[in-house]
Amino acid sequence: MRLTELLGAEVVDQAGRSAGHVHDVRLIQDGPIVGGFGASLRLDGLIVGRRAVGARLGYERRKMKGPLPVRLLFGWLHHDGRYVEWERIERIEPGRILISGSVKDLPEPGAST
Repeated sequence: MRLTELLGAEVVDQAGRSAGHVHDVRLIQDGPIVGGFGASLRLDGLIVGRRAVGARLGYERRKMKGPLPVRLLFGWLHHDGRYVEWERIERIEPGRILISGSVKDLPEPGAST
């Protein structure tokens, strides 16, 4: 699977409710050692929402530092962002990702770090 297959895909729960589209992924470096690179990366989850700019710049994280006006603006613009743990993904279809449970149960992206 390629990252391009995930980015932009709509995330839908079992009831057909949309959480928005995939704007970014969260990777964790805790896999097997790969040559001089170190531990390999593993996909931990998806950052989804209706707006993408703040997520792509990292402003969905509560600990993100930056100019206060920019932080406040992107915080307000990205208030609908959610985090989908990889374990909740049931099926990946072209342009669509189905998750277990409800969209309402998804935490904010910063809550999972």
